[in-house]
Amino acid sequence: MKTRRFIKAFLLLVVLWGVVGVSVSYAKIFLLDGKLELDGYLKEQAFYRLDIPNREEKFHKSKLDFLRSSMLVETLYKAHEENDFSINLFGGFRYYYEKITAWDDRLHDAVPHWSRKEYTRPTGEDYLTEAYVDIIKGPWQFKIGKQIVVWGETDLKRTADVINPVDVRHGSPGTEDWETIKLGLWMFRGFYQSNLPGQLLFETIIIPGDFKYSRVPIEGTHYGPSPAKTSFNPGKGPGMYEWIQEKARRDAPGWDLGNTEIGLKVRGYTWDIDWSLFYFNTISDVPVANPKTITPFSLIMVKSGIKSILTGSRIDPHFPSYEVFDYKRYTVLGLTAQTIIERLHGSEWRLEMFYEIKNKYNKGTDHANNKIYGLAERDAFGGGLVYADRFTIPYLTHKFFDDKKLTTSITLFYEKILGEFSDIVIAESGRGHRYNDSHATEIAYSFQQQFWHAQWMIMLTGSYNPIGKYFICPILSYAPGKHWRWEAAVPIYGSSATSNRGLYDKDSVLIRIRYEF
Repeated sequence: MKTRRFIKAFLLLVVLWGVVGVSVSYAKIFLLDGKLELDGYLKEQAFYRLDIPNREEKFHKSKLDFLRSSMLVETLYKAHEENDFSINLFGGFRYYYEKITAWDDRLHDAVPHWSRKEYTRPTGEDYLTEAYVDIIKGPWQFKIGKQIVVWGETDLKRTADVINPVDVRHGSPGTEDWETIKLGLWMFRGFYQSNLPGQLLFETIIIPGDFKYSRVPIEGTHYGPSPAKTSFNPGKGPGMYEWIQEKARRDAPGWDLGNTEIGLKVRGYTWDIDWSLFYFNTISDVPVANPKTITPFSLIMVKSGIKSILTGSRIDPHFPSYEVFDYKRYTVLGLTAQTIIERLHGSEWRLEMFYEIKNKYNKGTDHANNKIYGLAERDAFGGGLVYADRFTIPYLTHKFFDDKKLTTSITLFYEKILGEFSDIVIAESGRGHRYNDSHATEIAYSFQQQFWHAQWMIMLTGSYNPIGKYFICPILSYAPGKHWRWEAAVPIYGSSATSNRGLYDKDSVLIRIRYEF
């Protein structure tokens, strides 16, 4: 009841702001004589499906299958400032409510009960995005607390940005920015700014046991598969997908010093190149299955599904106590390099590369994830090359776009798993590998054009994988000032093969209203 009152109040506030017309002059909120800064946003977001397959219609009252209110407040308190010594306290607080499961009882029943609460609103420490103390003394800087780290900046796919796991239950790259979907970790982060040639900056990260797994889409939700496809008896309970994902969540390790992760990075500036080298010893936030227990575990769901078909009973099997999924340790080495090449139209180029050492993969007959029989260790390398530029369109740029240039970004991704590849299980829909192929290639692109005194912007973003998979999303944005942003988009997905379809049937109209302060 309290949550519903909050949502109604939020929606009323949005309407009132639109009626009275908020001042367009942007300013953070300053309190305590400027020592405390507040900023953030209120956001309303909806997805309206362009088409829902016939067998999935029983789980929807309408084509509206995502309706989320969210709020973020970030605070910065300047506790101490004196010469070369400062202490700052930073906190990020969020709340969200995905209310479609409350408004659509059919969709409510499609989402498994064990996942529904955490999907609809934050729980536990999820209310905190970040919370840390920032201490600066001369060339030294220390950040202690919950943090989100940015080591890489490529679009749509991550290459060097390896520290924080992601939460893609409510959004994915292309419709959400990385900072929104990354999960903060409790850590110690230290920097030392040296006087060595190249202005070398040394960084150390120690994550003392705070492990978080990547949060994948929930069955029955907008980004997740429909139980019409995964359940033995649709409408009578969850399917194999959610059965597996929930067990993986339950098998994930908790906070333990044995899970400590360590990262080292050095950054410099040489020959007009901003570069960095890094090392990260980590635990994979995506599990592998235990070959000895995955089959008996799967049979529990099979038996429950068959019983449901024969008797009409609910599919509600009990999770076994034994471990089925394991999150293995491995090491990542990497580099980044960024520069502007004046001779090439003043374009910006960025290279990010990684090398994974002894990452773990399942082995399954003919690469099938439902025929797992073993584990394998493999090294892998890959990277992303980003080209960014601005262009003047003859006549149009000056006449209609107020001399605002067309902004472009094109990224080429490549990944290769080394060594013997026979029977290695790779999710085609996730990492973009063709069946029985150890390498993957993908191109991501983005084009942006502002017009009408920069209040309007049209954007086209997307990606293409030679296996026949693509994503394209035209976006129209209206920002009347510095506070309001109204956006409409049409994310479209496609694939030429059933094995890598992913979100192929999730084409939608996205509406997003955001008020920033």
